[in-house]
Amino acid sequence: MSAALVALFAPYCQGAARHELLSRALDLLQGHELKGLRTLRPTGERHFALRWQAGVAPLEPAQVELEVQAGEGAEPAHYSFVLPTHQLVRWLMDWLEAGGGPQQPADLPESFWQWLILGIEPAAART
Repeated sequence: MSAALVALFAPYCQGAARHELLSRALDLLQGHELKGLRTLRPTGERHFALRWQAGVAPLEPAQVELEVQAGEGAEPAHYSFVLPTHQLVRWLMDWLEAGGGPQQPADLPESFWQWLILGIEPAAART
């Protein structure tokens, strides 16, 4: 990833403290998709796919679609939303930190799910 792009996103994404994750997340951003696995409580799991068209700069909007697989034979649930590109990058960083990768699905951070389901802003969820 270019040093200029990392420097552009760093102030929005804890770039000084998480430089390597930021660089990897910006690489992932160019792929426009990740596949993950949401663990349910008390048991179970749901596979999901997150796809996006991101902005070039941190404050530009990213168009995002989430597809969550339902139970056997059921249609998947679809969600569409818009958010600042830097927030998507932060969630990608957290996904990578949780062990996500091309051959290893991981869950998105709890702040993502709280934002999606409950409408809790990510900054509020961190406090």
